[in-house]
Amino acid sequence: MHYQISIADTVNHFIQLNYTISQIHQDSIEVQLPSWRPGRYELQNFAKNVRCFIVFDEKGNEVTYRKITKDRWHIDTKGISAVRISYQYCANQPDAGACFVDENYLYINPVHCFMYTEGRADESYTLDFLLPDDYQIATQMRQSGKHQLQAASFDYLADSPLFASNTLQHHTFNVEQTQMHIWFQGQHPFDTARLIENTTSYTLKQIDVFGDLPCTEYHFLYLMHKTPARHGVEHLDSTVIAMGQTLDQTTEEYYHDLLAISSHELFHLWNIKRIRPTDLLPYDFTKENYSTLGYVYEGVTTYYGDLILLQSGVWNWEQYAASFTGDLKRHTSNPGRFNYSVAESSWDTWLDGYVPGVFGRKVSIYIEGMIAAVIADICIIKNSNGKYSLCNVMQDLYQQYAKHNLGYNETIYRELLEKYAGESFENYYRNFIWGKGELLKGLEEALDHVGCLLREDSNGNIYLTKLDETNALQKLLFAKWTNIVD
Repeated sequence: MHYQISIADTVNHFIQLNYTISQIHQDSIEVQLPSWRPGRYELQNFAKNVRCFIVFDEKGNEVTYRKITKDRWHIDTKGISAVRISYQYCANQPDAGACFVDENYLYINPVHCFMYTEGRADESYTLDFLLPDDYQIATQMRQSGKHQLQAASFDYLADSPLFASNTLQHHTFNVEQTQMHIWFQGQHPFDTARLIENTTSYTLKQIDVFGDLPCTEYHFLYLMHKTPARHGVEHLDSTVIAMGQTLDQTTEEYYHDLLAISSHELFHLWNIKRIRPTDLLPYDFTKENYSTLGYVYEGVTTYYGDLILLQSGVWNWEQYAASFTGDLKRHTSNPGRFNYSVAESSWDTWLDGYVPGVFGRKVSIYIEGMIAAVIADICIIKNSNGKYSLCNVMQDLYQQYAKHNLGYNETIYRELLEKYAGESFENYYRNFIWGKGELLKGLEEALDHVGCLLREDSNGNIYLTKLDETNALQKLLFAKWTNIVD
């Protein structure tokens, strides 16, 4: 499988792609463009951005084809051993999960605009880019030439974003045996030495959770905008994080917001990129891949993304409490918490995506999933007197399932929670995962065990605070939860 990629039109934001399929031995083939991307569990119908679709044989003659679904093409190949599919893709969405091209840089999420041939998705891909000579490419893919990349399969290609420009800023450092890369496209205000130090700290803490770091290289691809943006997307051995202009990017709040989203996306390196529900293993890019487990793959990740910043010493308690309070505000301001469970809302990301939708209809797998994770974690810590935590559950999912290419389901996750808590999670699932309107009550009860509580300010906003006076057990459990010892 071979692709040639070039910049067609920087004004109207089009990329030119030429997809060559060789060694054809049948009378027809079918090629598929994905209809969704990992990390965003909704149909996005990328084919709506395709124009100028033409198929040629090895002699340059046009080949007959027809479209058989919104993003699948049937090509007549009787007597033909190779075809070249030529098309253009509109790349005008510069968030962390899409594609963009202008006169300054090229940014591609391949799952948007690259195709696979039915029955041959496991074959390797070679990508040749026709770019200005001074352009550099940032990606997790193997570079076999200055502007040539290799991907072992379509799944790997689809999950390998890239930046290409002559203004990339590149920094490398090692965490244990893994080489970490930080790439910036666009100007940024950050002290890179400090960023590397903080990234190393929270990465080491995440390794403590799972036992090892599952890649030899990892890439943080930071896309810095002049306009407001905040978005991150996880990939197999990399992440794209788009951050935009605020009134003052030099503030500590802006810097720590970058750390928060970076820690979240790194945690996905294990949780969803390796630890995956059976519903999502393998991915089927042609249709919905329904799962009720968003409270694990996004909720637990949201929880640990912030908590690990605290546990690693990158954040102090006040910073963690402030972020937690922000999540509480999103929870309490959404009446959907009384109408739909977090499990049902996970299933329905395929229905109405990640927008609020109908007022009060649903909840967020990120926010409500995070609160459910807090409750589960503190329950395990309390019942085991600090010997175990939710970390043990996640490590088991990684070591016993992900490393053996096995998925998990609700029963497996629940049994692991019960294993380390030493009690039934029937009420937990009934009230907090499949129930409605009970999460805040469960959170208050959990926080009491670690010497914390929720208070309400004069504006009616609920916030997290630590009690001034706590007993010895509360102090112990607080230390086990936060890694803070008074």
